[in-house]
Amino acid sequence: MEKRQQVLQYAMTNGAVLGIILIIFSLFLYIVNFMPDNMNRIIMIAIVNYGIVIVFVIYGIRSYRNKVLGGTISFGNAFLTGLLIVVFAAVLNNFYALIFNTIIDPGYVDRVYESMTNWAYDFYSDMGLPDNQIDIAMDRLEKQQENYSPLRTFFSGILGYAAFGAIVSLIAAAFLKKDPLPFGKGNQEE
Repeated sequence: MEKRQQVLQYAMTNGAVLGIILIIFSLFLYIVNFMPDNMNRIIMIAIVNYGIVIVFVIYGIRSYRNKVLGGTISFGNAFLTGLLIVVFAAVLNNFYALIFNTIIDPGYVDRVYESMTNWAYDFYSDMGLPDNQIDIAMDRLEKQQENYSPLRTFFSGILGYAAFGAIVSLIAAAFLKKDPLPFGKGNQEE
């Protein structure tokens, strides 16, 4: 029972730090008016965002193994630690996004959709798509905007981060697991 509380406390602390880092990144993008309004920007934001998560999961598992567990960690514990860090960060980050999009700047999502719609229209026109296909694509974007719900986005954001966190944690756990030596410390190598 004590081990569970230990991993929960560690994951909550590190998840809070990761969540705050992700919030700071979001605030930075907002302050410099860097809107995710085209595919290059969306990809760039995703790479940085998920890169931060990957680095933090690896650091969190390794740190928990070395500082709390004395240098050893099972695959299951490593996976659980990484996943919990990401889930706690996701809850914090998505709660911030919910507050941001409903209270701080409720018009932000509409501006992003408008910017994306303008970019998509120009992109499809430059590709030489016929007008009827462009209209179909624009109708899809409009339906997405109509179906937008801050609360749905909150929960889907947590699920998305959890899925990504599970994949990253599985991979990281495979590399960072370190079972104890069967006969004591002896010649343990890092």
